[in-house]
Amino acid sequence: MTSTRTARAFACLAACMLFVAAAQAAAPRPASVAKGFGFAYDPAKEITVVGTVAQVVTQPAHGSPMGMHLLISSSGKEVDAHVGPFLSKENREALKPGQLVQITGVNENVHGKNILLARELIFSGRQVTVRNERGALVRNVANRRRPSGKPVHFGGNQ
Repeated sequence: MTSTRTARAFACLAACMLFVAAAQAAAPRPASVAKGFGFAYDPAKEITVVGTVAQVVTQPAHGSPMGMHLLISSSGKEVDAHVGPFLSKENREALKPGQLVQITGVNENVHGKNILLARELIFSGRQVTVRNERGALVRNVANRRRPSGKPVHFGGNQ
C-alpha cells in the first residue's frame, strides 16, 4: 500500500514539474528583445560605430558566429562586427581593408569575446540591412539608395 502511494506521489510530482517546464517554455518574451541562435538582440541597446575596416574575416575563429566578420578600427579600438553569411557578392567584394564604414548593432558577449551583431552597414553610399529590427539575419541583401535617389551618407539624413 505504501509503495502505491509513493508511486502516485512521484507521478504527480513528475507531472507538475513537466507542466511548469512547459509553461515556462511557452511564456512569451518581451517584444523588444529577440533571442535567436543564443543571442539576445535588444534594439534599445543598439550602438553605432564609425571606423575603418582593418580586416575582412571570412573564416571566423572557433566559437565565433559563422559568416563574415569585419574587424573595425574605431577610436583606437578594434571592434569585431559580425555581418553574417548573407551579404550579396557585390557588397562582400566592396568591403575591403581601408574602407570607411558605419555599423549599427548590438554588442554581445560570445565565449568571452565582445562581438557587435551588425544590423545595418553604411559604406560607399550603400545602406545594407544585415539583420531586421529583432536581430534575425536577412537574406539576399543588396545596396539601397534613399527614395530620393541620393546616396546614403553616414549619419543617415545628410
